[in-house]
Amino acid sequence: DQRETPRAEAAGAFACGECESLFSSRDYLDKHCKTVHRKAEGRHQCHHCPYSSDRVDSVVAHERTHTGEMPFVCSTCGKAFAQQGHLARHRRVHSGERPHKCTTCGQRLAHLADLRRHERTHTGERPHVCSECGKGFTQKSVLVRHVRTHSGARVHACHLCEYMGGDSGSVRKHVIAVHSKEYPHACEHCGKGFVSPCELRAHLARKHAGGDRK
Repeated sequence: DQRETPRAEAAGAFACGECESLFSSRDYLDKHCKTVHRKAEGRHQCHHCPYSSDRVDSVVAHERTHTGEMPFVCSTCGKAFAQQGHLARHRRVHSGERPHKCTTCGQRLAHLADLRRHERTHTGERPHVCSECGKGFTQKSVLVRHVRTHSGARVHACHLCEYMGGDSGSVRKHVIAVHSKEYPHACEHCGKGFVSPCELRAHLARKHAGGDRK
């Protein structure tokens, strides 16, 4: 049973029940909820923290960040999510749908957040800035890894380039995808290789669900 846990490996694992913003820790999420969404007149309040809202469905969705409840399950792969919107976005992994188009180069992407990150390759925008040294980054997850170089936290580095990962697994995936091209998981139908078994399963569901060997 594949379930998206509240504390995932990737940065941005904690989702706001009101606006679906993502945060790297529960402390950041709680601060966001208190400063952005908390309303003095909110009729419904979270049973675990000061968050409140006039919308009961917003409070229910928010409380799942505390309880870890994942009621929305993908019928294709069994992965579960806390919010219906997250499941809808996940389904694009299987369908191949890419509704968001870059107005500069025409590239299409599955998620709006991916489009925003992609657009920064054209604009040069680096909105995530290190408070220690002022260096800017296009992605929050890259900033999180960079901050560890100041805090003394262990950082795993690629021995072939300047890439740094927060764990050995991310560096291993990077080496395979960028340098060695020796993918450990191959599709039995078309021979295409993948870094992880979940990527292979998604490929099989998207390309070979009907037994197509092309």
